[in-house]
Amino acid sequence: MRARPAARADAQSLDLLIDVATRHYMHGSSQLEIARDLNLDPSTISRYLKRARDEGIVRIEIVAPRRANVEMGLALARALGLGRVLVAEVRDDADDPLDGVAAVAAQFIADQLRRGTRIGLGWGEALAAVVGHLEAGVVEALQVAQLAGGLAEGRPGIQGHELVRRMTEIYPLSRATYLHAPSIVDSAAIRDAFLADRSVQAALAVAARSDIALVGIGDMEADATLFKASHILSADRDALLANGAVGSMNARFYDAAGKPVGHLDGRTVALEWSQLGEIPMVIAVAAGTHKAEAIQGAARTRCIDVLVTDERTAAIMLDAIG
Repeated sequence: MRARPAARADAQSLDLLIDVATRHYMHGSSQLEIARDLNLDPSTISRYLKRARDEGIVRIEIVAPRRANVEMGLALARALGLGRVLVAEVRDDADDPLDGVAAVAAQFIADQLRRGTRIGLGWGEALAAVVGHLEAGVVEALQVAQLAGGLAEGRPGIQGHELVRRMTEIYPLSRATYLHAPSIVDSAAIRDAFLADRSVQAALAVAARSDIALVGIGDMEADATLFKASHILSADRDALLANGAVGSMNARFYDAAGKPVGHLDGRTVALEWSQLGEIPMVIAVAAGTHKAEAIQGAARTRCIDVLVTDERTAAIMLDAIG
């Protein structure tokens, strides 16, 4: 009969083993954090975690995506001209697919991170959900920057500076670069004044040097976050729609062909389209069938490399593209 883990370790050792495993797998503490807290060498923590898995104290379940979703992602990537599309499964009882999409996006992003990675963040509910799913790990010393200014009246937790701060807390020894300006201001003169400020110039320069950018995609509905929480008048929205705008990304608007709609560019404090497009990996996250048209337009800007969305929205886009 196979011996139980407790039979192979004394009580004190077993208690420490359980403590380390609980801190790492349940509370998200990194191996470095645990080593500091327990005054142990990081290599010792690594051995304890391996032992916890080997002895059955920790059981890891890998849930592979449904094959249909993999094939859907491949087909959508080809149709949209993207490097990769990740399609999250939606539970039958789920009205909002955002949580599932955010979990898939967080896992993908975590796999891309290395020590010293420079990552730029936008703002919004989708990105807040993604950051909420990130787990502390052995990666440290990231450089995290805002890609666009903040929202005038955004609800707590979705602002760019909040997401940057949260990410630096998740990954130890990381550095934050904040952009102290709104995304959309009242006039071109105010925007020019912000861009003349050396701290704003420096923040945008850091953001432009990102290795990875994480952005959301907004639609043109009146209750979209950018319209609700920025200095955009209803007349501005009308003008954007009249010029064919179908969505926004990083506080800039585009039409169905992915061409910039520049009505508000003179009042926008964010990376330029060309700067966003030069970042090696741009990951866009969007959930919900109401964003299908906006997602297709965003893909055609040629600024996105990876899209993360849900299976319902992916199916609608594939049907529309034919």
